Amino acid sequence: MSNETLRATVLEYIKQHHTMTLATTLDNQPWATPIFYASDGFKLYFLSSPRTSRHGKNLSANPKVSASITEDYPLKQLNDWQKIQGIQLEGIAKLLVNEAELAQVVTVYVTKYPFTAPYLKGMFTFPRVMAILEKASHNLKLISNFRASLENRFYELVPEKIWFVDNKTSFEKRREVSF
Repeated sequence: MSNETLRATVLEYIKQHHTMTLATTLDNQPWATPIFYASDGFKLYFLSSPRTSRHGKNLSANPKVSASITEDYPLKQLNDWQKIQGIQLEGIAKLLVNEAELAQVVTVYVTKYPFTAPYLKGMFTFPRVMAILEKASHNLKLISNFRASLENRFYELVPEKIWFVDNKTSFEKRREVSF
């Protein structure tokens, strides 16, 4: 597989999935948590509370992270191990505070998860962001049992290294994506 084909495969894999396991650390105490994400190219965006979530607190002190994006593969048949695919990455996560960045991220996020738009409106006062959320939440009904903390904020994870695992091509071999 050429590097261009590998890049395209990885970008499509990232785009088609919804959760990643984010690993953070603080004082040599690792922590991993599954979170929803949206992507723009290789950049991954997620919501979390910098004040109350363990990974949010960790990120405040140490922005270096690792993450994986994969599926759950039941191994029922002898060759089911060949189905396994996934992304492993290392990168830097940062809390987003700039209105222009947030407007872009909110657009990406509500495009992937439209139902979140009405709930995100309580998190922002930026006019550009509010306009995007007003438009995105038009005609959407609130989900009665869905709650989103107003303490949540958007983070951007910029990968420094990405590997693609694809057991269809080889067992226990991963390929690094050049970007």
